[in-house]
Amino acid sequence: MRKIVGVISFWILLVASVAPSHSQDNQAAQSKGGDLKTVAVASKAKTDSVIVIPPSTSASFPLTAEKRANREDETNLPNWLSKQVALNGLESPDLQPWHIVVSYDQFDEDGDNIHSGVYEEYWAGIKKFKRSYKSDDFNQTDYATDKGLYRQGDQKWPSRTQMQVRAEVIAPFWYGATLLKGFHASSSERIFSGHEFQCVAIERSPGSSDPTQYCFEPNSLELRYSRGWGWNQTVYNRIEPFQGRNIAREVDVTDGGKRYLELRVKAIETLAHVNEADFAAPTDAIGPIGGRVSGVFLEPINNPTAPQWPASLRGQHFTVVVEMVIGKDGKVVSAHGVSGPPEAYKGCEDSLKKWVFPPYLVLGEPVEVEYKSGCSAF
Repeated sequence: MRKIVGVISFWILLVASVAPSHSQDNQAAQSKGGDLKTVAVASKAKTDSVIVIPPSTSASFPLTAEKRANREDETNLPNWLSKQVALNGLESPDLQPWHIVVSYDQFDEDGDNIHSGVYEEYWAGIKKFKRSYKSDDFNQTDYATDKGLYRQGDQKWPSRTQMQVRAEVIAPFWYGATLLKGFHASSSERIFSGHEFQCVAIERSPGSSDPTQYCFEPNSLELRYSRGWGWNQTVYNRIEPFQGRNIAREVDVTDGGKRYLELRVKAIETLAHVNEADFAAPTDAIGPIGGRVSGVFLEPINNPTAPQWPASLRGQHFTVVVEMVIGKDGKVVSAHGVSGPPEAYKGCEDSLKKWVFPPYLVLGEPVEVEYKSGCSAF
């Protein structure tokens, strides 16, 4: 059974503020594209034309902490991410207006297709875009304007999976961007099915047998594989240049080695003319959204501390649910237990108050977040 552990931060309303150089644009436009082999996460290859990457189903860590040694292959993580954001995906403010259509299918742990839909986005600036989901279980359109964010249709925030639909294609480094504080990166060559990739691993300390990583074609700029949140592995195929960036038209995500998401770019184009009416929020749209939001996914950027339980509860199994408010700076403003053994509330509250999150941004501005989490004793 697939077990989702922890929570995640998708900065879907954050557009990267890194402008690439023209030389980088030219390099991306010269990608190999259709000459690349297909990459897949699988136990074995069915044909020689497929590069197989083994499924991630477990990881090991050293029992004792290790000091990070100075190594020649270490990479400046923030600078490296800034460069990659400017070369792969569409998270850059200097792009010409664009339009993209992505179809998606979500699968459960048994391989059954449980949800299908279409994600569509028109983008003309950080505060001028239209994003819509149309699926069997979720229909929503967001309008970004100078007056704020307006929402038509379902008013809840997209789920973790729905946000991942956008991120995997448009912002493929979304997960790495949440790992800056306390993490470092190192580069190495990895060989899969006899094919060499240039990979960058991101981890807090050395020793993980399966760290977060991004792998590229050697001597190239095309992102082909990422090992991200939880047991997610993503492969990028049918790479095509678009406005100096590399865009994968076929993106497949597995979770613990099982098929999870299949994303297909059905259309992508530069908008020669911007029709202001297309970006205007309709009268029935609700907004502006901001100030304080709820129902979003976050992940702490520091190491959470274990709760201290009272002696009367030791050896018992229970869960405490806590309602929190996270400030604009990402620090916990308040934490109040709402369910579970009342005598365990304080231990869980004190633990969660030490969490620090990346500030949650709506149209580039930090907002407060109402958030629910908890602690369990097993």
